[in-house]
Amino acid sequence: MKKVDIAHVAKAARVSTTTVSRVINRVPTVSAENQRRVQSAIRQLGYRPNPSAQRLASGKAKPTLGLIIPRFEGIFHSHYALQVVKGCGIAAERLRCDLLLHVANGKASDLPPSVNGVIFADLFGCEELLDRIVDDRLPVVVLNHYLEELPVTCVAIDNRTAAEHVVAYLVRLGHRDIATITGDLKVQAGLDRLDGFMKAMKARQLPVRDEYVRFGDFGLPSARAAAEALLALKERPTAIFVASDDMALETINVALEKRLRVPEELSIVGFDDIPSAATARVPLTTVRQPLSEMGRRGLELLFQQINSKPRHPTKLLLPTELIERGSCQQTWLDR
Repeated sequence: MKKVDIAHVAKAARVSTTTVSRVINRVPTVSAENQRRVQSAIRQLGYRPNPSAQRLASGKAKPTLGLIIPRFEGIFHSHYALQVVKGCGIAAERLRCDLLLHVANGKASDLPPSVNGVIFADLFGCEELLDRIVDDRLPVVVLNHYLEELPVTCVAIDNRTAAEHVVAYLVRLGHRDIATITGDLKVQAGLDRLDGFMKAMKARQLPVRDEYVRFGDFGLPSARAAAEALLALKERPTAIFVASDDMALETINVALEKRLRVPEELSIVGFDDIPSAATARVPLTTVRQPLSEMGRRGLELLFQQINSKPRHPTKLLLPTELIERGSCQQTWLDR
C-alpha cells in the first residue's frame, strides 16, 4: 500500500498541509471545524504522525518561518527584496529561527509547506494567498502594505508623509512648478506617494496642473516616456518628484540628453536611496526608507505571534529620511 502522508490527510480534510500540521501539534488557533475534519481524515486514512513533525510542539526544534516574496521581473536584482531578506535574516539568526524563502505567484495553493508562520515581503498579487492564511489562522505579518481594516499585523513605510516632506523641501528651495512621475498605482506605495504629493501641494495652495502628473509603473520605459512628456511642455516644471530612484535616474538621463542642466535648470528627487543614487553622474537627492529594519521588525512580530499569541494585531508605519545630494538646488525662475 502507498504510505499515507500529511498531504493525503490535507486533501481528504480539504484543508492545507499547514493546518494538518497545526492540528497534529495541538496548536489552539485552528478552528473547531478544521480540527474535526483533520482528525476525521486521520482516523479514516490510518495516518500516524512522524515524531519529528511533533518536535516543535515539545520545544525540541526551531520554528520555521516562511518569507513570501511576490514574483516580479528582476526580483533577484531588486534592492527592495535584498534589503527585506537581509532584515528578516538578521532577526531570524538572533531568534534562532529557520527562514524559508518562497517566491510566490500569489495563488491560494502557493503556500510554503511545514511553516509555523508567514511573512509577506509585499502583498501585491498575493491577496488570495493572504485570505487563505488568515482563514487557516496561521500567524502572519505583511510588510510594505498598511492593512487598516484587516485584523492582520503589518509593518509599512510612511510613504504619504515622505512625499509631503519632499514637497516641503522643494518649496523651501523656491520651487512652485513641481511635477511628479508616479509609481504603479496598483501598488499601495505608489498610490500613497501620489496622495502625499497632492496633499502637500494643496496645503500650500500650489496648483497641480494635469500635465504635471505623469503616470509610471516603477519601470524605466515608463519613466522615460513621462520625463520626455514633461520636458516637452512649453512651461516645463522646475522640479520633479519621481516615485523611485531607478525612475529618477532615468529622468536625469532624459534631461541631460536634452541639454538641460541638473540641478541648475531642473531639480529632481527620487525615492528609495538605492546604492547607485549616491554615485550617479548627478548624485540623487532621495528618500531613504528603512527596508532592512522593516524586515527585521516584521519577523520579530511574527515570532512574537507564534510564541505569545498577542490579542490584537500590531500596525506600524516606519518613518523615512530625506537625503540631500546634488540633484536639487534653489530656483531663481520667476514666472
